[in-house]
Amino acid sequence: MEAIDPLVECESQTVVQPRPGGPLGRRLGFGLGLLAALAAGAALCGASRGVGLGEAKTMESIREFDLTGMKTLKCWKNKTFYVEANGDFQMPKTSKTSTVGPAACQLMCASTFGCEHFSYWKDGGCLLTSFSAHPKAYIGPDDNGVISGPRECKEIDNGPTMVFEGSALGLPKFHAHKAGGCGSLHDHYKLAWSAEGETFFDEWQFINKSETRGAEWYLNKTEAFYQGVVHASKAGALLRVGEQVQPFKRRSVMLHSAQAWRPDIGFIVAMKYKHVPYGPGIWPAFWLVNSDVGWPKGGELDILEYANDEANKVTFHTDRHCKLNVEKLKKCARNIQGIDPNMLVNCYTNYSMNLIGCMPPQVRKDGEWFAKNPGVIALLWDASGITSFHIPESEIPADLANNQPQPNTWKDSWRMAFMPFEAETCMDIARPQEIVLNIAICGDWAGNTWWECEECKATGYVPDYCTPGHVTEPATDCCTLYISNPSAEEGLKSKAFFDLDYIKVFEPEGYDLPRYPAGTYRNGGVFVGDV
Repeated sequence: MEAIDPLVECESQTVVQPRPGGPLGRRLGFGLGLLAALAAGAALCGASRGVGLGEAKTMESIREFDLTGMKTLKCWKNKTFYVEANGDFQMPKTSKTSTVGPAACQLMCASTFGCEHFSYWKDGGCLLTSFSAHPKAYIGPDDNGVISGPRECKEIDNGPTMVFEGSALGLPKFHAHKAGGCGSLHDHYKLAWSAEGETFFDEWQFINKSETRGAEWYLNKTEAFYQGVVHASKAGALLRVGEQVQPFKRRSVMLHSAQAWRPDIGFIVAMKYKHVPYGPGIWPAFWLVNSDVGWPKGGELDILEYANDEANKVTFHTDRHCKLNVEKLKKCARNIQGIDPNMLVNCYTNYSMNLIGCMPPQVRKDGEWFAKNPGVIALLWDASGITSFHIPESEIPADLANNQPQPNTWKDSWRMAFMPFEAETCMDIARPQEIVLNIAICGDWAGNTWWECEECKATGYVPDYCTPGHVTEPATDCCTLYISNPSAEEGLKSKAFFDLDYIKVFEPEGYDLPRYPAGTYRNGGVFVGDV
């Protein structure tokens, strides 16, 4: 084993360096080699001040990528490298450089504009990649190797830990009220909550349980960051489908906000995005739900949800026979362009009776359309009803950009769906709503409708090789077999991800509301029906 000298003390941790006369020192070449080694030590020390990259054993062990006992164990990742969206191994305007170790490579990334990940190869090569790069497993010869990680290592708390002033229990029951015209009850809104930038994930819960019989394996927060399934930076936030974790399961995430908002008073939730997931077997969802009481008693609203190549459906679910105001709906829907006239008027939901909630006439687009038309998806919900908008990126109004939205002034061409409630029947239909964002895979929707999807059939996973919709038997289910095959990797990496600028919630001006905890947060990440 190489003899070592401790050269740098960094708080409570020691960064070790090779002796100049030892084998590794001779390989480095004393002089430039020692300077490079010192630089690597400085990188370890400097980058470790918040969390620590330290407790490295020796430079030799780092070169061999033995991470045992290091604080980088949940930061750096062995046998994984990053690839840009276009397939390049480095970001534009950079090239492969030689560094003495992964710490120096990470330091180079931290000091390079636009770099979010580094990949350090066993030959000393350092490659830098951007925000949009995705991790890829190394499956090459054993005499080579690679280690990768983010621009800096940070403490990942599986939290959040939040204190709420209000209680979501015992609030007045929802009672529908008619609004004038085709607008909402409130003209002006103010910012109440925001997830964006490097702190995007701070106030989200990472829920592990899946109930859709799919191929997703939902990760906790620590694992999601470590496995590259989520990433946050000044450039935005990424959520993606990850690598296969066991037979017939792939890594993914389900986020629930720790906070909830009152639909009886009113709020707007807005998601500004650059890309949303789509493709065979992919079932993404951006939705609202109450988890204080058993589903669907507290209400659920699907804002953006689709599977395979199907189009999005804005739907509302409750346990009451709440009906849409058809007269007003038809009048106001005339101003919505490209509308699908099909509708379901009764919001009562009972899947065993084939009652699937209310769905108004709406503009229906598939995931690929949304992915190729970035902008803002905004959902307005108050006691009068629900309106869904898609605002193209080039048309985002100044009021929204300045966090002071005035939805009653927004263009009719941005409306996707309008759901006015009937005042006589829509009582006690919803309670405070938490935001949910997840990417499911196959399962009850994407798996069961595989045979109805032309793009899915084009994968070649068709009878007699497999059985479409056989979601209870993943070893024979067409969707699950496709997702589990390496042939799916390229499509998943290039299509199955959210790239978000922000998610924001706005409440009406003139109201000073307390913050309400989401039911899942109050119950420690557990749905009421699961207790």
